[in-house]
Amino acid sequence: MNYSKYFVIFIINFLVSILILYKITQLSLKWVDVYTKHGSYVVVPNLIGFTLPKSILILKKLGLEYDIDTSRYDPNFKINQIISFSPEAGDHVKEGRHVYIQVNSQSSQSVLPNIINKEKKIAIKLLHDSHISVKEIRYINDSRKDTVLKVLYQNKSIQFGYRFPFNQDGIILIIGKGSKKDNFLVPNVVGMSLSSAIYTLKNQLFHVINFYYDHAITNPDKNAKVYRQKPDSGIIYDKNKPIELWLTSKELLDQLKNEDLKNKDLKNEDLKNEDLKNEDLKNEDLKNEDLKNKDLKNEEN
Repeated sequence: MNYSKYFVIFIINFLVSILILYKITQLSLKWVDVYTKHGSYVVVPNLIGFTLPKSILILKKLGLEYDIDTSRYDPNFKINQIISFSPEAGDHVKEGRHVYIQVNSQSSQSVLPNIINKEKKIAIKLLHDSHISVKEIRYINDSRKDTVLKVLYQNKSIQFGYRFPFNQDGIILIIGKGSKKDNFLVPNVVGMSLSSAIYTLKNQLFHVINFYYDHAITNPDKNAKVYRQKPDSGIIYDKNKPIELWLTSKELLDQLKNEDLKNKDLKNEDLKNEDLKNEDLKNEDLKNEDLKNKDLKNEEN
């Protein structure tokens, strides 16, 4: 049997099959190019700032479709102008491609989201997503560091849900700047005994306490009273700095209080007498005026 003859026939048939497959592939690719318009594309134009009707006209001329979004309002654009679009300007797309265009719409109104007690970064992101601009951030003394405490618009406090006008000016955020961890509020210890004052101050973490007597006092733990302190109560003060106390005897402090009360009563009495004196003078003037008018009347008669 002549195997070489069959081998040659097999090789010829194999090569013919490859050639036929190649031609079929070429024809298929050519048909796909024609069907999909391969190599045919459109350059997306820049539509920013154009009105909606003009943008639609441009897209139609280029053979492009469009989808319209009217959910945003931007004060930097006029009503019915294009704010953004996708795909971007300069992109190559096929004819018939849909272009997503966002139109500046008067029907969209910004609403203040709930940002009170929110961390500053989160609040600003929520505002940005709501298209609300922040024109100023003010920091105040408050233990809630970097937390939104209040929102001002046109110098008035506004709350969650406030609807802004279309030409909004921007808001002001009031944010806590925190306080140092060693700073505390100084309590009022005036009038207390020394032991009570020291207990009260130490309870507020003030441990450095200096005190002075204005005169010798017998049994100061019982008889001494604070009549002056530095710093004054209500001040935020470093707990590591000293508190100064001045003490006097209970009897002298009571005497001073009585003296103050007496002076206050005298002052009130003086004011009362002054008012009475002014009232008398006023009545005297009225009386003189009546007499004068009476004399003039008699003289006319």
